[in-house]
Amino acid sequence: MKYSIASLALTLLPGVLTGQGLKGTIVSSNMTASSASLIDAATGTSLATFPTAVAPHEVAISHDGRWAVIAEYGDRGAVGKSLLVIDVPARAIARRIELGTLTRPHGIAFLPGDTQLVLTSEATGVIALIDFASGSVAGTIETGAKLSHMIALSADGKKAFVTNVSPGSISVFDLATRTRTGVHSVGTLVEGIAVTPDGREVWAGGNTSKTVHIIDPVSGAVTATIAGFGMPYRIAITPDARTAVVTDPGDERIHLVDVGTRRITTTIDVAAVNGQPASPQGVTLTPDGRTAIVTLKGSNQVVLVDIARARITATYATGGGSDGVGYSPRG
Repeated sequence: MKYSIASLALTLLPGVLTGQGLKGTIVSSNMTASSASLIDAATGTSLATFPTAVAPHEVAISHDGRWAVIAEYGDRGAVGKSLLVIDVPARAIARRIELGTLTRPHGIAFLPGDTQLVLTSEATGVIALIDFASGSVAGTIETGAKLSHMIALSADGKKAFVTNVSPGSISVFDLATRTRTGVHSVGTLVEGIAVTPDGREVWAGGNTSKTVHIIDPVSGAVTATIAGFGMPYRIAITPDARTAVVTDPGDERIHLVDVGTRRITTTIDVAAVNGQPASPQGVTLTPDGRTAIVTLKGSNQVVLVDIARARITATYATGGGSDGVGYSPRG
């Protein structure tokens, strides 16, 4: 079944709004500036800016909020092979984890307990488990496909799901046994990915099909699709499993989708800034699921979206080409 219903459209007005009481720190990786920004979530004040290796991409935040880890992916002229570790409350670079032959690190997440990271090494076709304290590689698992890009974890951290962009597939992993349990064909150019809190559905965005595919992670069957997007680039699902936030740089929108009915309930039109398309891309959620934080890569900003009220409550400046994003409740 396909659904394409947008019940409400909202427009981001120019000017800077404030976070209206949200405390903590936003971490933005700035692809074109090769930097990482720490931003006060309540006021939008810049707390620190750090240089990174060329073209950083995704951001992972430890569950305790202390650490931010930036995947230093690189660009066409420089192949990335490292992770930058930032101490968030200290507002300082802690160290860099060198990955050796594990080049083009991209999708990244902390496992429960924060002792290990799991990441995609796009160029080598593996996911890697990294011991966070030592920075050593604890193990790798082949994805079984090319251009393995984004990663999503089940709520308990036992399963990992990876989008393989050009084959249009997802790879499924059992992290306890360190095995790949399947590679499932989905569609063309799938990239964004999220898992429902109960682990029963994987949502993957088709960049060229302009649809979100809903997949049974066991059988690999596509059980439903949701239409109505220009490019469903990144996806986040709230902890209460009620709302999916889908960024859409193709149509310059942020969509709120009802997970149960699989219908778009709200579209937020993001206005251009100084004639430059805003390009909403990266997305993360606060732990309570009330606020989505979205990078606007084209306008070098992040916005805060109040999910219950379906409106943007803040817009803050970042460095150039804001891409990946993370949130720490620590200041």
